[in-house]
Amino acid sequence: MDGDSRRDTYDVVVIGGAFSGAVFATLLQRWLPQARILMVERSHRFDRKVGEATVEISSMMLHRVLGLSDLLAREQLPKHGLRYWFADSPGCPLAEMSEVGPSEIPRLPSFQLDRSRLDQSLLELAASVGVEVARPAAVEGLDLGWPVSTVTLSAASGERTVRARWVVDGSGRQAVIARRKKILRRTEEHPIAAAWGRWEGVKDLDGVEVLGVDPRRPALPPISGSRRLATNHFCGYGWWCWMIPLRGGETSIGLVYDKRRFRWPTEGDAIDRFHDFVTSQPGLRELLADAVLDGADFHSYAHLPYRAEKYAEPGWALVGDAAAFLDPWYSPGLDHASISVYATARLIEEDLSGKLAASGAVEAAVEEHNSQFERSYHRWLGALYLDKYEYMGDAELTGAGFLLDTALYYIGVVTPLDADIEEMRYPLYGKDLWQTSAAFRFMRFYNRRLVKIARLRRRHRTYGRRNRGWRKLKKTATVGLGGGMGMLRAGLKLWLAAEFNALFLRLRRRPRITVAEAVGQATAASDPKTSAEPAG
Repeated sequence: MDGDSRRDTYDVVVIGGAFSGAVFATLLQRWLPQARILMVERSHRFDRKVGEATVEISSMMLHRVLGLSDLLAREQLPKHGLRYWFADSPGCPLAEMSEVGPSEIPRLPSFQLDRSRLDQSLLELAASVGVEVARPAAVEGLDLGWPVSTVTLSAASGERTVRARWVVDGSGRQAVIARRKKILRRTEEHPIAAAWGRWEGVKDLDGVEVLGVDPRRPALPPISGSRRLATNHFCGYGWWCWMIPLRGGETSIGLVYDKRRFRWPTEGDAIDRFHDFVTSQPGLRELLADAVLDGADFHSYAHLPYRAEKYAEPGWALVGDAAAFLDPWYSPGLDHASISVYATARLIEEDLSGKLAASGAVEAAVEEHNSQFERSYHRWLGALYLDKYEYMGDAELTGAGFLLDTALYYIGVVTPLDADIEEMRYPLYGKDLWQTSAAFRFMRFYNRRLVKIARLRRRHRTYGRRNRGWRKLKKTATVGLGGGMGMLRAGLKLWLAAEFNALFLRLRRRPRITVAEAVGQATAASDPKTSAEPAG
């Protein structure tokens, strides 16, 4: 092989230099120092994007697998859990809104991320361990094969063609490989959309503007953690808004909604409709009274969830958002990115190190990889998200779902991974085991029951019955067999109470809400001049 051929031949070409691509390249280069890895990033600098919060698995990837605790402490904010707010009328003040969330500082680290800053740090980390970085450079041609693929790149210096055994796509929603292979599919059964932007001047939830100047009589009950540092959710029927603080003083605020249950006003530009809606909602109205939306940093997606029909074939693989996306509720995007990156890096490491040299071994490993991730996507969709937006406007039902979902996440996912980091190579509930199947079926069952109770409450005009002055502040879960039991017991208690209430409603003889009224409520919920909560 001549010098030019050697220079243009790699073990792996990685498309995309942000979180998924950079973390994958870093892990594989660390595990196989002699491997030749080229990472291709098209941008001059990273844009800011959705994905500003970690939960426990992605946090483990950053601080335990990559060893970035010091960097995260210096450049990002700690995250103090998930917090939910509910109102029973348009005029409900923040101090009287119902609140569900942790009463203390989380026991495991997680972070509120400025993604553009983090992505730049991760790209530099990959370069520091020996990954070759081409930036800015775009993929112009892609001929995927096995055992050799050809990638044509364009850059300021001209066009270049390289060869690689593997091509890994970490390009995010651009999904370069999945789109070229025509295997990207919208998840139509979960039709959600989103709009978001960054704001200056948002009031501090822990400051005197909100709590008042007298610490003996604060407007909100004291907790040992920080409300501002949590991912705060302001919830209504068919929609929710996130509020995430960023280092430097900005705040990310986004709206996510089920298109079947939430209707935008038809007049005005999207940014104006977004601004008018979020500034009219209880709680947000007070916090954003003096805030300014950055008009140059507003974004929206008309449809969020999708998946590729395959995650890999011999010679190529998809990681992170280039493979799939579900829903930002619970911030699972970086969890999925972390697990798909780790699993793919292990698969390719085994191939490059000769562990899959036997005939058919690579094909068998890829088939198992695909089946686990497909199983995981459908289970999480069915267990957590389908029709969930129907009960998001009810504090009691959302509280029950949050407590149960979080407890089972800690018991079934976080605790095994904490004991053995190699569990990160298996997607959530992706193993073909009776235990994971049973957990999925239980989660799907209680979430379906909460949806049915929400529908019953709407018919009987008792939806959101605890949306004013009710608080459920619980200790956070932690690892260990008993680490999630407190949340689990609290969630079961709320669920059982909701079931008894549903039984009582069925026994009562009251007029049910008409279809016309239901449609009218759904329309009013999306009108910034009216309530974002259903009328009953």
